[in-house]
Amino acid sequence: MTLHLSDSARRDKARQIQANMIAYMRLFAGLPGMVMVDADTFWFVSGKPAPGNIILRTDWPTGDTETHIDTLCARISQHIDTIDWFVFPHDQPPDLGQRLAARGMPGGPGGNWLWADLTAQRNAPAVPDSFRIEQVRDDSMMAAWVRVSEAGFGGDLGVFYEAYARHGYGPAAFSLHYTGYLGDVPVTSGTLLDAGYTASLYDISTPPAYRGQGFGSAITYAMMQVIRDRGYTDTWIWSSNMAKSVYQRLGYVEVDFGLREHTWRK
Repeated sequence: MTLHLSDSARRDKARQIQANMIAYMRLFAGLPGMVMVDADTFWFVSGKPAPGNIILRTDWPTGDTETHIDTLCARISQHIDTIDWFVFPHDQPPDLGQRLAARGMPGGPGGNWLWADLTAQRNAPAVPDSFRIEQVRDDSMMAAWVRVSEAGFGGDLGVFYEAYARHGYGPAAFSLHYTGYLGDVPVTSGTLLDAGYTASLYDISTPPAYRGQGFGSAITYAMMQVIRDRGYTDTWIWSSNMAKSVYQRLGYVEVDFGLREHTWRK
């Protein structure tokens, strides 16, 4: 099923998504090896698969767009050879996507964008009685979250510990983290980000040995309930191909928010 939004609803949601994704990247700003520029454009370079390398906002006055593109690419090339360039419907100039495509950077949806109605009633996924989910509330719990995330994603996520521990766990935190335990063994993890007048899920991961048992679905469902309890009536997620069917079973549907991903290469 594909959801079709009105033009105004799509623009509004795209603005929220943009603000939410920028808030996520800002969590890593200032850490060793991380470069963030937040001006007429917002771009972030980590040199790592996660949190990644991305341009998330472009706001240039109409006119001389080609010079702006050249200048931005030259600055980024000082740090990295390729970057994902997200163009949102409200970014400026309005024809930016066409200009990037003309330069050999064709645009596409950039993955699976899914949306869920949180007012609909859904049953919680079935899991063993010994499974429980806990919110990360201190550095030791954050270290366990990182370990299970590393086992699921298959990479070094030490920078996530640095970013999330620095952000903190108190009532002012907008980045909330959850770990699912089977008995005392952490078996799944995920993050809820409440920013930009929207809340979404990031970094949901289950190590291979524990997949297919409903743990990823259970932690996703639990975080969806937290988002609903925070007063939201809907949520969205940027999904990998592997996880797409998991989210769809929980009520997520495909939607085109109007944003397009282009790739710049040096």
